[in-house]
Parts: sequence; C-alpha cells; structure tokens
Amino acid sequence: MNRRLIAIAQTSILIFGTSFAGVLAKLVLRDVPPFTFVWLQIAIGGSLLTLYTFGLRRERLPTGLSREVWGLIIWIGIANFTLVRVLFMFSLACLPATTNTYLVNFVGIVTMLMSVFLLQERPSVFQILGAAIAFSGLRLFFIKTPPPSELNGVIFVVIGVLALASTNNLARKLAIITGNSLSNNLISTVALWIGGIPVVLFGLLTDWPPAVSGWTNWGIIVLSAVVTVTIGLTAWNFILRTLRSYEASILATSSVIYTALLAAPILGERLSQPQMAGIGLMLAGLSLVQIRRSLRSKGTGIGFDPV
Repeated sequence: MNRRLIAIAQTSILIFGTSFAGVLAKLVLRDVPPFTFVWLQIAIGGSLLTLYTFGLRRERLPTGLSREVWGLIIWIGIANFTLVRVLFMFSLACLPATTNTYLVNFVGIVTMLMSVFLLQERPSVFQILGAAIAFSGLRLFFIKTPPPSELNGVIFVVIGVLALASTNNLARKLAIITGNSLSNNLISTVALWIGGIPVVLFGLLTDWPPAVSGWTNWGIIVLSAVVTVTIGLTAWNFILRTLRSYEASILATSSVIYTALLAAPILGERLSQPQMAGIGLMLAGLSLVQIRRSLRSKGTGIGFDPV
C-alpha cells in the first residue's frame, strides 16, 4: 500500500475517532459542566502533547522570531484553545451532537470567505457556487426554528467557527512568512500553552476539585483529551506531510456522517429527511470548494488549512 492510501486510511480513522469521542463527550456533559470538561481536556491532552514534542521529538523553543510571527502564534493559541474549544464544548452541551458537528463543518467555507479579507485571495466562481450550495443546506437542516436553548448553542458555534476560520488563515500566513521553517508540532504545542494554560489555571482556581463522578466519565474525558488534542494535532500534522490540506479537508467533512451514525445508537438522536438533505448539500458544496482549490494549487505544494 502506497503512502497516500495509508494517509487516507489514517485520516479516516482519526476523523472516526474524533467523532466517536465527540458523541461520548455529549454523554458526559449530561453530568459534567462544559467548562470542567474542557479545562481537564486541555490539561491532560496538552501535557501529553508537550511530552511528545519536547520529550520524544526533542524540539526546541523558537528563538529570534519577529513580533509579527509571535503575534500570529499568540492569536492562534488564544483563538484555538481559549475561545474555540470552550465555545464548542458549550455548544455541544446545548445542541444535539449531529447538529453541532454539522455547524462546525462550515468552518471550511468561512475560512475561504475570510481569506478574501485576511490574505487578499479571490475565490473562483466555482468556490462561490460551492459556498452558496453549502449554505443553502442550512435552510433545509433548520426547517423549524430551534428552541431558545439550542439557539444559544448555535451562537456559540458561530463565534467559534469565526475564531477557528481566522486561525486557519493566519496559520497559512504564518507558514508563508516563516517559509515553513517552524515545526507544526512546535507551533501547535506553543499555541496550546498560550491559549490553554489560562483556561487550565482558571479551572484550577474556580473548579477544583472538578465535579466529575465515576470512572466512566473520567475515562471519556481522558479519551477525548488524547484523541482530539494529543493524537489529533500530532496525527493531523503528520498526515499533511502526505496529503494536501484540501484533500484532508474533504475527508474531514465525513465527521458529520460518522457523528450521525454513532449518535443514533449511543444518544438516541435521529435525523429528519430535511436534515439529511441539508447535510447532503453541505457536503456537496464543501467538496466543490475544495476540488476547485486543488486545481488552483496543483503542483505548488500549497494546501489549505483543515476543516
């Protein structure tokens, strides 16, 4: 089996694993406050990622970086770990797992649209068409207005998607400025320190001892930390050595399918026909956007950031 097929298999396994961890997290959130879950997740996953980066890989802290580079790393850390992970966990507590994953997948489209302003990149007609198709799926998915409790979750997702899309574009800008001279694992770990340590410290000060009962809940929190933080960040960086980011992004959209399939037996969630049609339009639109990206970046070695 060639490297590309292995990378595709690894990506599929990773996306399935993160989807499974997300569905299980929804179970834990019935007993555990969202903030408790997220600061423990960052503390456990971040500790293991630090051990991997500086212990096993023996990376060294970057020196001689410009203020602009440090500014980008700081914002990536704050947006990804202070904002996104907290907001997405609160949204998961408010929304069905499938709905939450469905909305999070729009980060790819928002990243493309935001790149017009942050990177002065012009989307093609096909990319605009793909975005329109994907967003049209929202009308079908939310054919009925969500109740007020779920609307709060939608707001959390929207803010989180905007923050994550900005980091995707700024991570691309960081790679351009540094000429890809900084290790992806090193950037991920340092960014996690910057954005994650304040969350963990606040958790230790206000939420100790954590209100987690039972070994099952602890086990799921540890599993989520390992899969989504330690393995997730490390494996994604490794996969992108073989797959271009647009290829990995297309595979990543399968998370909404995995979540829907897993949420049915585990959480008892069921999708209506309009919701399934909405998911179909989103996947079609995202695929069109990413395929056009592949044509534009073919032979350049430049990929777009993952969904």
